[in-house]
Amino acid sequence: MTSPDPCFIKIAHLRGVVAQLVEHHNGIVGVRGSTPLGSTKFFLPDSGSGSTLSLNPQDQHVILDIWRNGCSLHQVWDLYKLLQLTTSCRLSEAIESFLKHLEDRGRCRQYRYEFSRALKHLLKAMGDTLAVSQHTTKTLLMSCPKLEEDPTFVIKVNIFYRWCKEQGYTAMEITVEKPYRPAVNEIGTLSNRQVRALIDRCDDDLLGHLWLCLCLGLRRAEATKVDKLTCRDNYLIVGAEAAKTKTRRVIPLLSGHIKYWQRVQSLPNLRKRMERLKREAGIITWPRNCMRHTAASHWLNFYQDEAKAALHLGHSPTMLHRHYKALVTRKESEEFFALWEQAR
Repeated sequence: MTSPDPCFIKIAHLRGVVAQLVEHHNGIVGVRGSTPLGSTKFFLPDSGSGSTLSLNPQDQHVILDIWRNGCSLHQVWDLYKLLQLTTSCRLSEAIESFLKHLEDRGRCRQYRYEFSRALKHLLKAMGDTLAVSQHTTKTLLMSCPKLEEDPTFVIKVNIFYRWCKEQGYTAMEITVEKPYRPAVNEIGTLSNRQVRALIDRCDDDLLGHLWLCLCLGLRRAEATKVDKLTCRDNYLIVGAEAAKTKTRRVIPLLSGHIKYWQRVQSLPNLRKRMERLKREAGIITWPRNCMRHTAASHWLNFYQDEAKAALHLGHSPTMLHRHYKALVTRKESEEFFALWEQAR
């Protein structure tokens, strides 16, 4: 005869504890400690004079956490069962595993660095005492004020906890709503004068990268994965491993643009070289993602078809229309493409 599963014994133990608490929940007359349930001793008036009910620290943590988050004692048992079905994992261990997962998936260094910074802040705010299985949306919001201020941070935290659920570190859905942030400025683009200055002052070996980002509108991370880009029959093929959406897309090249593809190569110190190029071109204001925004605006005018432009850029037609429509005129777009035809 096999011995009972220790997990079953533990669950049965807490079930008895909770049953007694539920049975007497209207008769809890006092606790020792400064919090509503801040003691390991619970006084039950009908259980005999001076009698108490003791909980071990882990059981106490579970009950206190649920109590503070507005749940009744009737819900303790159901939630405790969920917690026991998960793998015990501290937040720091989960973060380390998640970053390793991103690396294995082939995410670029910048992408992993941004996640690392966000999750480091999360760890500092939440602490590393409780297992991830005991985190809830409410305790997350109470412990980390940044979730109510930074929509980008919220997105990263939601992605992380969704991954934790897939790994079995938590059995609960932990999702935070993005805070509303009114638009302060319109999407920033570069003028044709600035585009000309960038092309004229760009080094020969850097021109291929500038063409990918500023003319074709590839995302910066996509343009750096040159080994995942190919050119065939006058089409640039962005492989699934390079594309942000993980979907392969095919971009038709304009006449004479093969010469730019021949300059595309993997370059060291790319960020520093682009900063120097901006200074030499005399560009002081550089809006976020302005190279992609500039290209997208002009390609939308070029195609005069949102579906075609969306396939080119890896966007949905709705997002393309909302972000880029009417940012530049038809005449400005004609001048923009003429600049690349006239370039050296």
